[in-house]
Amino acid sequence: MIILDETLLINQGTVRACYHHPHNSSLAIKVPMGCKKDREQANQIELNGYQALMREHKDLSCISHCYGIEPTNHGDGLVCDCICDSDGSVSKSILDLIHSDPPPNLPYVKKVVQELVKYILENNIHIFDLNLKNIVLQQQSDTTYKPIIIDLKGGYELKEFIPLAKYIPYFRRKKLERRCRQLLERTDRYCQKRNSEL
Repeated sequence: MIILDETLLINQGTVRACYHHPHNSSLAIKVPMGCKKDREQANQIELNGYQALMREHKDLSCISHCYGIEPTNHGDGLVCDCICDSDGSVSKSILDLIHSDPPPNLPYVKKVVQELVKYILENNIHIFDLNLKNIVLQQQSDTTYKPIIIDLKGGYELKEFIPLAKYIPYFRRKKLERRCRQLLERTDRYCQKRNSEL
């Protein structure tokens, strides 16, 4: 069993908390919290989504890779890459980076997100939970950013009454295009808001 304590905590959401792996600095562990149903399903949904993506694409440089589920003192945890900047610090999400002080080069942040969207659409990568907290921008040694998606629910977390996107490629593609467009719009909106505060 992997023992996690609060000194290892990276961040927490509504159904999971993310910790540094105590024995491997390149890994993180997502453990359950929140309501029972979501708690039990979140890690398995992400692992299923990751495995489906890897079956379809084999080589994906824009995602955090998953390595399986391991028992911890906080319940079963999903082991995945811990995305860090070139200086070793944990990479910030798009939203956190936009709000950081001092702020980043906001036009460049928008450009990086545009390039990610282009990559997703050109390769038809079915990741639908594209929000500003689920994508980190990993700062490279030359100060450029590499976008990496850290929550991989993919097509397995479709909550529509009739999930057409799960079974019909045309609707899946349309949903992907819509989610990518929403990501671009949100990025632009938050960058504009941050710019107005400076």
